[in-house]
Amino acid sequence: MSLLQVSDLRITFESGFGTVDAVRGVSFSMEMGDAIAVVGASGSGKTVMGRSLLGLVDAPGIVRGSIMFNGTEIVGRSEKAMQDIRGLGIGMVFQDALDGLNPVYTIGSQLSEIFAVRMRMSTKAARAEAIRIMEQVGIHNAKDRFDNYPHQFSGGMRQRICIAMAIGMKPKILIADEPTTALDVTVQAGILRLIKSLQAETGMGLIFVTHDLAVARMISKRIIVMYAGQIVEEGLTEEIFQRPRHPYTRALLMAHPGRVKSWRDLEPIPEAFVTDSSSGGGGSASAPQVVISQ
Repeated sequence: MSLLQVSDLRITFESGFGTVDAVRGVSFSMEMGDAIAVVGASGSGKTVMGRSLLGLVDAPGIVRGSIMFNGTEIVGRSEKAMQDIRGLGIGMVFQDALDGLNPVYTIGSQLSEIFAVRMRMSTKAARAEAIRIMEQVGIHNAKDRFDNYPHQFSGGMRQRICIAMAIGMKPKILIADEPTTALDVTVQAGILRLIKSLQAETGMGLIFVTHDLAVARMISKRIIVMYAGQIVEEGLTEEIFQRPRHPYTRALLMAHPGRVKSWRDLEPIPEAFVTDSSSGGGGSASAPQVVISQ
């Protein structure tokens, strides 16, 4: 049995314009130690798909299909039941570090609370573990910075703290939802190296959601390409880059600055790939039907 098995996942949202199909029949699996990058343009469904793995799709969203984590079905589980999976089983790092940190509590109190409440450590042991995990993710002088507030850290440091909170309970899978998008290039590289090293140390599975193909190539062993809520291509990272088979994948690669010598050589993604057309079925957008596995 796979560590994670997603089968025919469908996520819809009811709106005043009809039903919006955000994810359409997505299926994939992963094992411990896998590193998967989920790539696609904004609106392709990659973020909402990632959130569904933790039961974080709120109303009016409706999730159908199956998400089996370590033999346990996630779809349809109650909020209380999901508490046993979040953190201990699957951790998540969000795009904006401020979304995951409470501005009125110190960093140390937020980290140590995780260990005190979820792992039932004593106050002293929780503090020690919080300091250790801060040091592990590269927070210098962790003891001195334990009582600092989020606004006293840089954006890169706040993102490192969010990573510390996500890996503190040693999850089997870490979902990183574009965690470096708001950071400058130098800080971004440091965060990516940190995530790769932590994965190597812990053996956890990694699902890295991104629209940056260069980041996907650096961080992953496999790539899932999403367009209009569907997986249109899936395969080993280098195979995808060297021999893309789906037209949308080829269009994504040709639109990336790293693939050309001059900006004049960049090719925009064709209109057919960036504009959804109405299917006449209550506002749902049409999607490509070709699904290629390597």
